[in-house]
Amino acid sequence: MNPKKTKGKQKINIKKIEKDEDRSVTLSKRLNAIYTMIIELSILCGVEVAFIGYSCSGKPYTFGSPSFQAVVERFLNGEASSSSSSSLQRSVKNAHKQAKIQELCKRYNRLVEELKVDEVKVKKAAALAETRAVNKDAWWKADPNDVKDHEKAKKMMEKYQELKEKLREEVALRIKRGHDENNNK
Repeated sequence: MNPKKTKGKQKINIKKIEKDEDRSVTLSKRLNAIYTMIIELSILCGVEVAFIGYSCSGKPYTFGSPSFQAVVERFLNGEASSSSSSSLQRSVKNAHKQAKIQELCKRYNRLVEELKVDEVKVKKAAALAETRAVNKDAWWKADPNDVKDHEKAKKMMEKYQELKEKLREEVALRIKRGHDENNNK
């Protein structure tokens, strides 16, 4: 038979680990297992649990279900026997929160609908304004030879001449500004 190369799984004596470094390593390795056991205890038994431990260096490790502070405050205030009344209070608070959330959701949905309606109105107004602008400026697209009424043609030519003069004046003014700016530099 072959002799065992390792000692295998053996029972260890529970005693304080002498070296500080070894103790901190053991704590860091076992901390997750401790947290897992506390969570399981809380879920399986339906209890509120608070855990606090200090390392050799004085660093605190805490865990609480539902929260460490809530469990400690409940313990300090002496409310340990009123679990049924606190569960009733919690259910009332939760119902109130749900009602508020539903009301806010309804308000939000109404606002979204109003926003959509306003967007449609804005789009329609923009399209209408664009159509009006195109129709208003359409006089320059018409060919004067196609216009049967000479009065209209004459007015169109006068408008064209006015716009041409305004454009000419604007171009001259901009050119002058450009020369003035260049001379000032």
